[in-house]
Amino acid sequence: MEETSPADSSDIYIEALKALISPGVYAAPLEDSPLMDLPAVVDRFGLESSPGTRARGFIDALERVVAEQLKMNDRKAAEILFALGDWTGKPAQERRVAVAKLRDKHWTWEKNYRKEPLHLDLRKVYLALIRDDVGPSVAVQAPRQPVPEAVRPAEKPHHRHVDSVLRRSCAWVQRVQNRDGGLPSDNEGSISCTWSTAGLLWAMAEAGEDAAALWKQRALSWVLDHGNQDRGIPIVGKGDPSITDATAQALLATRACYEATGDGFYRDKMTDLTNWLILHQEPGSGWAWRPGMETSWTASTCFGLIALDAALPLLPAQRENIEESIRVAQQWLLTTQNNDCGWGSHRGDHSRAAITGIVLFTLSRLTSDPRADSVGLIGGAIDFIKDSQRSDGTWASTIDRPMGHTITRFGDAYCLLGIAAASMADHEPSLVQGVQALMKSHQGSYFQYQDTVMHSWPTRDGILALSAASRKLQQEQGSDGDESGEAWSYAGN
Repeated sequence: MEETSPADSSDIYIEALKALISPGVYAAPLEDSPLMDLPAVVDRFGLESSPGTRARGFIDALERVVAEQLKMNDRKAAEILFALGDWTGKPAQERRVAVAKLRDKHWTWEKNYRKEPLHLDLRKVYLALIRDDVGPSVAVQAPRQPVPEAVRPAEKPHHRHVDSVLRRSCAWVQRVQNRDGGLPSDNEGSISCTWSTAGLLWAMAEAGEDAAALWKQRALSWVLDHGNQDRGIPIVGKGDPSITDATAQALLATRACYEATGDGFYRDKMTDLTNWLILHQEPGSGWAWRPGMETSWTASTCFGLIALDAALPLLPAQRENIEESIRVAQQWLLTTQNNDCGWGSHRGDHSRAAITGIVLFTLSRLTSDPRADSVGLIGGAIDFIKDSQRSDGTWASTIDRPMGHTITRFGDAYCLLGIAAASMADHEPSLVQGVQALMKSHQGSYFQYQDTVMHSWPTRDGILALSAASRKLQQEQGSDGDESGEAWSYAGN
Protein backbone atom coordinates (compact mmCIF):
# COMPACT_ATOMS: atom_id res chain seq x y z
CA MET A 1 0.00 0.00 0.00
CA GLU A 2 1.43 3.35 -1.06
CA GLU A 3 2.08 5.84 1.72
CA THR A 4 0.61 9.32 1.56
CA SER A 5 3.24 11.93 0.82
CA PRO A 6 3.59 15.03 3.02
CA ALA A 7 2.29 17.15 0.17
CA ASP A 8 -0.86 15.02 -0.06
CA SER A 9 -1.34 15.26 3.69
CA SER A 10 -1.06 19.04 3.69
CA ASP A 11 -3.56 19.25 0.84
CA ILE A 12 -6.14 17.48 3.00
CA TYR A 13 -5.80 20.12 5.70
CA ILE A 14 -5.75 22.99 3.22
CA GLU A 15 -9.00 21.72 1.68
CA ALA A 16 -10.45 21.49 5.17
CA LEU A 17 -9.43 25.09 5.82
CA LYS A 18 -11.08 26.08 2.53
CA ALA A 19 -14.33 24.51 3.76
CA LEU A 20 -14.37 26.99 6.66
CA ILE A 21 -14.57 30.03 4.38
CA SER A 22 -18.26 29.92 3.50
CA PRO A 23 -19.70 29.51 7.04
CA GLY A 24 -16.80 31.19 8.88
CA VAL A 25 -14.91 29.28 11.55
CA TYR A 26 -17.34 30.05 14.40
CA ALA A 27 -20.35 28.63 12.54
CA ALA A 28 -18.59 25.74 10.78
CA PRO A 29 -19.34 22.10 11.73
CA LEU A 30 -15.82 21.29 12.90
CA GLU A 31 -16.36 18.05 14.79
CA ASP A 32 -15.76 15.80 11.74
CA SER A 33 -13.10 17.97 10.11
CA PRO A 34 -9.55 16.62 9.53
CA LEU A 35 -8.40 19.81 11.27
CA MET A 36 -9.32 18.15 14.57
CA ASP A 37 -6.32 15.84 14.03
CA LEU A 38 -3.72 18.60 13.76
CA PRO A 39 -0.94 18.38 16.38
CA ALA A 40 -1.93 21.84 17.63
CA VAL A 41 -5.20 20.24 18.75
CA VAL A 42 -4.29 16.64 19.56
CA ASP A 43 -1.15 17.47 21.55
CA ARG A 44 -3.16 19.75 23.82
CA PHE A 45 -6.37 17.78 24.25
CA GLY A 46 -5.56 14.16 23.38
CA LEU A 47 -7.29 11.76 21.04
CA GLU A 48 -9.79 10.75 23.73
CA SER A 49 -11.23 14.23 24.21
CA SER A 50 -14.74 14.94 22.97
CA PRO A 51 -15.30 16.40 19.47
CA GLY A 52 -16.64 19.59 21.03
CA THR A 53 -13.52 20.03 23.13
CA ARG A 54 -11.25 19.53 20.15
CA ALA A 55 -13.32 21.93 18.05
CA ARG A 56 -12.88 24.61 20.70
CA GLY A 57 -9.17 23.80 20.79
CA PHE A 58 -8.83 24.25 17.05
CA ILE A 59 -10.63 27.60 17.10
CA ASP A 60 -8.36 28.80 19.91
CA ALA A 61 -5.29 27.65 17.95
CA LEU A 62 -6.47 29.34 14.75
CA GLU A 63 -7.15 32.63 16.53
CA ARG A 64 -3.77 32.46 18.22
CA VAL A 65 -1.64 31.74 15.14
CA VAL A 66 -3.43 34.33 13.02
CA ALA A 67 -2.85 36.98 15.69
CA GLU A 68 0.69 35.99 16.65
CA GLN A 69 2.37 34.36 13.63
CA LEU A 70 0.89 36.05 10.57
CA LYS A 71 1.88 39.59 9.69
CA MET A 72 0.38 42.53 7.84
CA ASN A 73 -1.81 41.49 4.88
CA ASP A 74 -1.34 37.77 5.61
CA ARG A 75 -3.09 38.31 8.94
CA LYS A 76 -5.80 40.46 7.34
CA ALA A 77 -6.41 37.84 4.66
CA ALA A 78 -6.83 35.09 7.26
CA GLU A 79 -9.22 37.21 9.32
CA ILE A 80 -11.34 37.90 6.24
CA LEU A 81 -11.33 34.30 5.01
CA PHE A 82 -12.33 32.73 8.33
CA ALA A 83 -14.58 35.58 9.59
CA LEU A 84 -12.34 36.48 12.54
CA GLY A 85 -12.16 39.76 14.43
CA ASP A 86 -14.07 42.57 12.74
CA TRP A 87 -15.16 40.15 10.00
CA THR A 88 -17.17 37.94 12.35
CA GLY A 89 -20.71 37.55 11.04
CA LYS A 90 -19.93 39.14 7.65
CA PRO A 91 -21.48 37.29 4.66
CA ALA A 92 -19.18 34.99 2.71
CA GLN A 93 -19.66 36.90 -0.53
CA GLU A 94 -18.61 40.17 1.09
CA ARG A 95 -15.51 38.48 2.50
CA ARG A 96 -14.60 36.92 -0.86
CA VAL A 97 -14.72 40.31 -2.55
CA ALA A 98 -12.67 41.90 0.24
CA VAL A 99 -9.87 39.35 0.33
CA ALA A 100 -9.41 39.51 -3.44
CA LYS A 101 -9.19 43.32 -3.30
CA LEU A 102 -6.76 43.06 -0.40
CA ARG A 103 -4.28 41.19 -2.60
CA ASP A 104 -4.84 43.35 -5.69
CA LYS A 105 -7.37 46.12 -6.09
CA HIS A 106 -8.09 44.93 -9.64
CA TRP A 107 -8.72 41.29 -8.69
CA THR A 108 -11.99 39.43 -8.32
CA TRP A 109 -12.54 36.20 -6.41
CA GLU A 110 -13.59 34.11 -9.41
CA LYS A 111 -11.13 35.34 -12.03
CA ASN A 112 -7.99 35.92 -10.00
CA TYR A 113 -7.95 34.85 -6.37
CA ARG A 114 -9.81 31.61 -5.74
CA LYS A 115 -7.15 29.25 -7.13
CA GLU A 116 -3.43 29.78 -6.61
CA PRO A 117 -3.54 32.96 -4.44
CA LEU A 118 -6.15 31.37 -2.17
CA HIS A 119 -4.10 28.17 -1.92
CA LEU A 120 -1.02 30.18 -0.92
CA ASP A 121 -2.91 32.07 1.79
CA LEU A 122 -4.41 28.86 3.17
CA ARG A 123 -1.00 27.18 3.13
CA LYS A 124 0.45 30.01 5.23
CA VAL A 125 -2.26 29.40 7.80
CA TYR A 126 -1.67 25.63 7.70
CA LEU A 127 2.07 26.07 8.25
CA ALA A 128 1.42 28.45 11.13
CA LEU A 129 -0.85 25.83 12.73
CA ILE A 130 1.84 23.17 12.28
CA ARG A 131 4.41 25.46 13.97
CA ASP A 132 2.04 26.23 16.83
CA ASP A 133 3.39 24.80 20.08
CA VAL A 134 1.87 25.92 23.35
CA GLY A 135 2.37 22.71 25.28
CA PRO A 136 -0.27 20.48 26.87
CA SER A 137 -3.44 22.21 27.94
CA VAL A 138 -4.95 22.27 31.41
CA ALA A 139 -8.32 21.95 29.69
CA VAL A 140 -8.21 18.24 28.84
CA GLN A 141 -11.65 16.72 29.27
CA ALA A 142 -11.80 15.60 32.87
CA PRO A 143 -14.21 15.25 35.77
CA ARG A 144 -15.07 18.52 37.42
CA GLN A 145 -12.69 19.42 40.23
CA PRO A 146 -13.16 21.68 43.27
CA VAL A 147 -12.37 25.32 42.66
CA PRO A 148 -8.84 26.11 43.90
CA GLU A 149 -8.54 28.60 46.71
CA ALA A 150 -6.31 30.81 44.59
CA VAL A 151 -6.54 31.08 40.82
CA ARG A 152 -3.15 30.88 39.17
CA PRO A 153 -2.36 33.69 36.69
CA ALA A 154 -2.19 31.22 33.77
CA GLU A 155 -5.83 30.27 34.43
CA LYS A 156 -7.07 33.83 34.70
CA PRO A 157 -9.47 34.69 31.85
CA HIS A 158 -8.55 37.60 29.62
CA HIS A 159 -11.37 39.64 28.14
CA ARG A 160 -10.18 38.89 24.60
CA HIS A 161 -10.63 35.15 25.18
CA VAL A 162 -14.09 35.71 26.60
CA ASP A 163 -14.92 37.88 23.60
CA SER A 164 -13.89 35.03 21.31
CA VAL A 165 -16.48 32.75 22.92
CA LEU A 166 -19.07 35.49 22.61
CA ARG A 167 -18.40 35.85 18.88
CA ARG A 168 -18.72 32.12 18.35
CA SER A 169 -22.00 32.00 20.24
CA CYS A 170 -23.49 34.93 18.34
CA ALA A 171 -22.41 33.35 15.04
CA TRP A 172 -24.22 30.16 16.09
CA VAL A 173 -27.42 32.13 16.64
CA GLN A 174 -27.28 33.47 13.09
CA ARG A 175 -26.55 30.01 11.69
CA VAL A 176 -29.64 28.43 13.30
CA GLN A 177 -32.11 31.16 12.31
CA ASN A 178 -35.25 29.58 10.85
CA ARG A 179 -36.57 30.36 7.38
CA ASP A 180 -39.47 32.36 8.83
CA GLY A 181 -36.97 34.71 10.50
CA GLY A 182 -37.51 33.52 14.06
CA LEU A 183 -34.97 31.77 16.26
CA PRO A 184 -35.42 28.21 17.57
CA SER A 185 -37.38 27.50 20.71
CA ASP A 186 -34.93 24.91 22.06
CA ASN A 187 -32.21 23.91 19.58
CA GLU A 188 -31.36 23.99 15.90
CA GLY A 189 -34.33 23.01 13.75
CA SER A 190 -36.99 23.52 16.43
CA ILE A 191 -39.91 25.87 15.83
CA SER A 192 -39.48 29.62 16.10
CA CYS A 193 -40.38 31.10 19.48
CA THR A 194 -41.13 34.74 20.28
CA TRP A 195 -39.62 34.55 23.78
CA SER A 196 -36.36 32.82 22.81
CA THR A 197 -35.95 35.07 19.75
CA ALA A 198 -36.45 38.27 21.76
CA GLY A 199 -34.06 37.10 24.46
CA LEU A 200 -31.30 36.10 22.06
CA LEU A 201 -31.56 39.43 20.22
CA TRP A 202 -31.25 41.30 23.52
CA ALA A 203 -28.28 39.17 24.59
CA MET A 204 -26.44 39.81 21.33
CA ALA A 205 -27.02 43.56 21.69
CA GLU A 206 -25.47 43.32 25.16
CA ALA A 207 -22.47 41.61 23.54
CA GLY A 208 -21.98 44.62 21.27
CA GLU A 209 -23.34 42.97 18.13
CA ASP A 210 -24.84 45.25 15.48
CA ALA A 211 -28.59 45.31 16.13
CA ALA A 212 -29.16 46.86 12.68
CA ALA A 213 -27.92 43.75 10.82
CA LEU A 214 -30.63 42.67 8.40
CA TRP A 215 -30.89 39.14 9.76
CA LYS A 216 -31.46 40.52 13.26
CA GLN A 217 -34.07 43.00 12.02
CA ARG A 218 -35.79 40.10 10.29
CA ALA A 219 -35.82 38.15 13.54
CA LEU A 220 -37.15 41.15 15.49
CA SER A 221 -39.83 41.77 12.87
CA TRP A 222 -40.91 38.15 13.27
CA VAL A 223 -41.31 38.69 17.02
CA LEU A 224 -43.26 41.93 16.62
CA ASP A 225 -45.46 40.43 13.89
CA HIS A 226 -46.39 37.64 16.29
CA GLY A 227 -47.26 39.91 19.20
CA ASN A 228 -50.74 39.77 20.70
CA GLN A 229 -53.58 42.27 20.40
CA ASP A 230 -52.97 43.35 23.99
CA ARG A 231 -49.52 44.58 22.75
CA GLY A 232 -47.67 41.99 24.84
CA ILE A 233 -45.38 39.25 23.53
CA PRO A 234 -46.61 35.65 23.85
CA ILE A 235 -44.71 32.62 25.13
CA VAL A 236 -44.18 31.01 21.72
CA GLY A 237 -46.50 32.49 19.08
CA LYS A 238 -49.50 34.74 18.48
CA GLY A 239 -52.50 33.68 20.55
CA ASP A 240 -50.46 32.25 23.44
CA PRO A 241 -50.71 34.23 26.68
CA SER A 242 -48.56 37.37 26.83
CA ILE A 243 -45.84 37.09 29.47
CA THR A 244 -43.58 39.60 31.21
CA ASP A 245 -40.24 37.97 30.40
CA ALA A 246 -40.87 37.85 26.64
CA THR A 247 -42.35 41.35 26.50
CA ALA A 248 -39.50 42.88 28.49
CA GLN A 249 -36.82 41.18 26.40
CA ALA A 250 -38.62 42.20 23.19
CA LEU A 251 -38.57 45.79 24.45
CA LEU A 252 -34.82 45.55 25.09
CA ALA A 253 -34.20 44.11 21.61
CA THR A 254 -36.42 46.76 20.00
CA ARG A 255 -34.66 49.53 21.88
CA ALA A 256 -31.27 48.29 20.62
CA CYS A 257 -32.58 48.19 17.05
CA TYR A 258 -34.07 51.69 17.31
CA GLU A 259 -30.77 53.09 18.59
CA ALA A 260 -28.90 51.37 15.75
CA THR A 261 -31.27 52.36 12.93
CA GLY A 262 -33.17 55.46 14.09
CA ASP A 263 -36.27 53.95 12.45
CA GLY A 264 -39.42 55.43 14.02
CA PHE A 265 -41.22 52.12 13.54
CA TYR A 266 -39.15 50.62 16.32
CA ARG A 267 -39.77 53.63 18.59
CA ASP A 268 -43.51 53.15 18.16
CA LYS A 269 -43.19 49.47 19.04
CA MET A 270 -41.17 50.45 22.10
CA THR A 271 -44.11 52.60 23.20
CA ASP A 272 -46.52 49.68 22.87
CA LEU A 273 -44.31 47.25 24.78
CA THR A 274 -43.59 49.82 27.50
CA ASN A 275 -47.30 50.48 27.97
CA TRP A 276 -47.96 46.76 28.31
CA LEU A 277 -45.39 46.47 31.08
CA ILE A 278 -46.65 49.53 32.96
CA LEU A 279 -50.30 48.47 32.73
CA HIS A 280 -49.62 44.86 33.75
CA GLN A 281 -47.50 45.60 36.82
CA GLU A 282 -49.02 44.47 40.11
CA PRO A 283 -50.07 47.43 42.31
CA GLY A 284 -47.31 48.18 44.83
CA SER A 285 -45.26 45.25 43.58
CA GLY A 286 -43.42 43.87 40.57
CA TRP A 287 -44.52 41.62 37.72
CA ALA A 288 -45.97 38.16 37.58
CA TRP A 289 -44.62 35.88 34.86
CA ARG A 290 -48.15 35.82 33.44
CA PRO A 291 -49.85 38.93 34.82
CA GLY A 292 -53.26 38.56 36.41
CA MET A 293 -52.84 34.88 37.21
CA GLU A 294 -50.24 34.83 40.04
CA THR A 295 -48.33 37.19 42.30
CA SER A 296 -44.98 38.74 41.36
CA TRP A 297 -41.99 36.59 40.51
CA THR A 298 -38.55 37.97 41.25
CA ALA A 299 -36.88 37.17 37.91
CA SER A 300 -39.80 38.49 35.88
CA THR A 301 -39.70 41.69 37.92
CA CYS A 302 -36.00 42.01 37.15
CA PHE A 303 -36.56 41.74 33.41
CA GLY A 304 -39.37 44.30 33.59
CA LEU A 305 -37.16 46.73 35.49
CA ILE A 306 -34.18 46.36 33.15
CA ALA A 307 -36.41 46.93 30.12
CA LEU A 308 -38.19 50.02 31.47
CA ASP A 309 -34.93 51.57 32.66
CA ALA A 310 -33.45 51.07 29.18
CA ALA A 311 -36.50 52.58 27.46
CA LEU A 312 -36.76 55.59 29.79
CA PRO A 313 -34.30 57.96 28.02
CA LEU A 314 -35.86 57.29 24.62
CA LEU A 315 -39.53 57.80 25.53
CA PRO A 316 -39.77 61.25 27.17
CA ALA A 317 -43.55 61.39 26.75
CA GLN A 318 -43.86 58.37 29.06
CA ARG A 319 -41.21 59.44 31.54
CA GLU A 320 -43.50 60.03 34.52
CA ASN A 321 -45.26 56.66 34.24
CA ILE A 322 -42.03 54.77 33.60
CA GLU A 323 -40.26 56.35 36.56
CA GLU A 324 -43.15 55.53 38.88
CA SER A 325 -43.27 51.93 37.67
CA ILE A 326 -39.51 51.55 38.20
CA ARG A 327 -39.66 53.13 41.66
CA VAL A 328 -42.40 50.77 42.87
CA ALA A 329 -40.83 47.61 41.45
CA GLN A 330 -37.36 48.49 42.70
CA GLN A 331 -38.68 49.14 46.20
CA TRP A 332 -40.52 45.82 46.12
CA LEU A 333 -37.29 44.02 45.17
CA LEU A 334 -35.35 45.60 48.02
CA THR A 335 -38.02 44.75 50.58
CA THR A 336 -38.16 41.08 49.53
CA GLN A 337 -34.50 40.41 50.30
CA ASN A 338 -34.17 37.69 52.93
CA ASN A 339 -32.22 37.88 56.17
CA ASP A 340 -29.35 35.89 54.65
CA CYS A 341 -29.06 38.68 52.03
CA GLY A 342 -30.29 36.47 49.19
CA TRP A 343 -33.49 36.53 47.18
CA GLY A 344 -35.98 33.78 46.48
CA SER A 345 -38.13 33.20 43.42
CA HIS A 346 -40.95 35.19 45.03
CA ARG A 347 -41.71 36.93 48.31
CA GLY A 348 -41.31 34.49 51.20
CA ASP A 349 -39.35 31.91 49.20
CA HIS A 350 -35.98 30.76 50.56
CA SER A 351 -32.92 32.38 49.01
CA ARG A 352 -31.51 31.00 45.79
CA ALA A 353 -28.14 31.88 44.27
CA ALA A 354 -29.39 32.18 40.68
CA ILE A 355 -32.19 34.55 41.64
CA THR A 356 -29.86 36.58 43.83
CA GLY A 357 -27.53 36.97 40.87
CA ILE A 358 -30.17 38.35 38.50
CA VAL A 359 -31.36 40.78 41.21
CA LEU A 360 -27.83 42.15 41.71
CA PHE A 361 -27.40 42.52 37.95
CA THR A 362 -30.71 44.38 37.78
CA LEU A 363 -29.91 46.76 40.63
CA SER A 364 -26.56 47.57 38.99
CA ARG A 365 -28.39 48.65 35.83
CA LEU A 366 -30.78 51.07 37.50
CA THR A 367 -29.94 54.74 37.88
CA SER A 368 -31.21 55.22 41.42
CA ASP A 369 -31.22 53.28 44.67
CA PRO A 370 -33.69 54.44 47.34
CA ARG A 371 -32.17 52.49 50.23
CA ALA A 372 -29.26 53.96 52.13
CA ASP A 373 -28.14 50.60 53.51
CA SER A 374 -28.25 48.80 50.16
CA VAL A 375 -24.45 48.76 49.70
CA GLY A 376 -23.97 46.51 52.71
CA LEU A 377 -26.88 44.29 51.71
CA ILE A 378 -25.49 43.89 48.18
CA GLY A 379 -22.12 42.89 49.63
CA GLY A 380 -23.94 40.32 51.72
CA ALA A 381 -25.71 39.05 48.60
CA ILE A 382 -22.37 38.47 46.88
CA ASP A 383 -21.23 36.50 49.93
CA PHE A 384 -24.44 34.45 49.70
CA ILE A 385 -23.68 33.63 46.04
CA LYS A 386 -20.08 32.67 46.88
CA ASP A 387 -21.21 30.48 49.79
CA SER A 388 -23.69 28.71 47.48
CA GLN A 389 -21.00 27.64 45.00
CA ARG A 390 -20.73 23.87 44.71
CA SER A 391 -17.51 21.89 45.09
CA ASP A 392 -17.02 21.72 41.31
CA GLY A 393 -17.25 25.52 41.04
CA THR A 394 -20.77 25.65 39.55
CA TRP A 395 -24.08 26.87 40.93
CA ALA A 396 -27.44 25.15 40.97
CA SER A 397 -30.03 26.41 38.51
CA THR A 398 -33.39 27.52 39.88
CA ILE A 399 -36.58 26.08 38.46
CA ASP A 400 -39.46 28.55 38.65
CA ARG A 401 -42.91 27.08 38.04
CA PRO A 402 -45.30 29.92 37.27
CA MET A 403 -48.67 28.66 36.05
CA GLY A 404 -47.22 25.14 36.03
CA HIS A 405 -44.58 25.99 33.42
CA THR A 406 -40.95 24.94 33.99
CA ILE A 407 -38.70 28.00 33.72
CA THR A 408 -34.96 27.45 34.19
CA ARG A 409 -32.97 30.29 35.71
CA PHE A 410 -29.45 29.27 34.66
CA GLY A 411 -27.40 29.17 37.87
CA ASP A 412 -23.90 29.62 36.45
CA ALA A 413 -24.98 32.45 34.13
CA TYR A 414 -27.17 34.31 36.62
CA CYS A 415 -24.58 34.06 39.41
CA LEU A 416 -21.88 35.37 37.08
CA LEU A 417 -24.18 38.28 36.19
CA GLY A 418 -24.48 39.09 39.88
CA ILE A 419 -20.76 38.83 40.55
CA ALA A 420 -19.99 41.03 37.54
CA ALA A 421 -22.24 43.70 39.07
CA ALA A 422 -19.95 43.93 42.11
CA SER A 423 -16.76 45.95 42.43
CA MET A 424 -13.77 44.28 40.74
CA ALA A 425 -11.31 44.87 43.55
CA ASP A 426 -13.38 42.94 46.09
CA HIS A 427 -14.63 40.08 43.95
CA GLU A 428 -12.21 39.45 41.08
CA PRO A 429 -11.39 35.85 42.17
CA SER A 430 -15.12 35.09 42.20
CA LEU A 431 -15.47 36.62 38.73
CA VAL A 432 -12.69 34.39 37.41
CA GLN A 433 -14.24 31.31 38.97
CA GLY A 434 -17.66 32.34 37.65
CA VAL A 435 -16.37 32.50 34.08
CA GLN A 436 -14.70 29.12 34.45
CA ALA A 437 -17.90 27.60 35.85
CA LEU A 438 -20.05 28.95 33.02
CA MET A 439 -17.63 27.68 30.36
CA LYS A 440 -18.26 24.11 31.49
CA SER A 441 -21.63 24.40 29.73
CA HIS A 442 -20.17 25.75 26.47
CA GLN A 443 -20.20 23.29 23.59
CA GLY A 444 -17.95 25.00 21.06
CA SER A 445 -20.49 27.46 19.67
CA TYR A 446 -23.46 27.37 22.04
CA PHE A 447 -24.34 26.72 25.67
CA GLN A 448 -26.31 23.71 26.83
CA TYR A 449 -28.12 22.93 30.06
CA GLN A 450 -26.72 19.87 31.77
CA ASP A 451 -28.51 16.61 30.85
CA THR A 452 -30.70 18.32 28.23
CA VAL A 453 -30.61 19.14 24.52
CA MET A 454 -31.70 22.75 25.10
CA HIS A 455 -29.45 25.33 23.47
CA SER A 456 -31.36 28.56 22.81
CA TRP A 457 -32.15 29.52 26.40
CA PRO A 458 -28.74 28.76 27.94
CA THR A 459 -27.02 30.45 25.00
CA ARG A 460 -29.07 33.59 25.66
CA ASP A 461 -28.06 33.56 29.32
CA GLY A 462 -24.46 32.59 28.56
CA ILE A 463 -24.04 35.51 26.16
CA LEU A 464 -25.54 37.91 28.72
CA ALA A 465 -23.26 36.69 31.49
CA LEU A 466 -20.06 36.63 29.45
CA SER A 467 -20.84 40.11 28.11
CA ALA A 468 -21.04 41.44 31.66
CA ALA A 469 -17.89 39.56 32.67
CA SER A 470 -15.99 40.77 29.60
CA ARG A 471 -16.74 44.39 30.44
CA LYS A 472 -15.44 43.91 33.98
CA LEU A 473 -12.33 42.07 32.83
CA GLN A 474 -11.61 44.74 30.25
CA GLN A 475 -11.92 47.48 32.87
CA GLU A 476 -9.59 45.69 35.28
CA GLN A 477 -7.01 44.53 32.76
CA GLY A 478 -7.06 47.88 30.99
CA SER A 479 -6.43 49.72 34.24
CA ASP A 480 -3.48 47.43 34.94
CA GLY A 481 -2.09 47.97 31.46
CA ASP A 482 -2.48 44.23 30.86
CA GLU A 483 -2.60 43.61 27.14
CA SER A 484 -0.54 40.48 27.23
CA GLY A 485 -3.45 38.26 26.28
CA GLU A 486 -2.24 35.55 28.61
CA ALA A 487 -3.32 32.03 27.82
CA TRP A 488 -6.52 30.81 29.42
CA SER A 489 -8.07 27.39 29.12
CA TYR A 490 -11.19 25.89 30.55
CA ALA A 491 -12.56 22.42 31.10
CA GLY A 492 -15.57 21.90 28.89
CA ASN A 493 -18.34 19.33 29.00
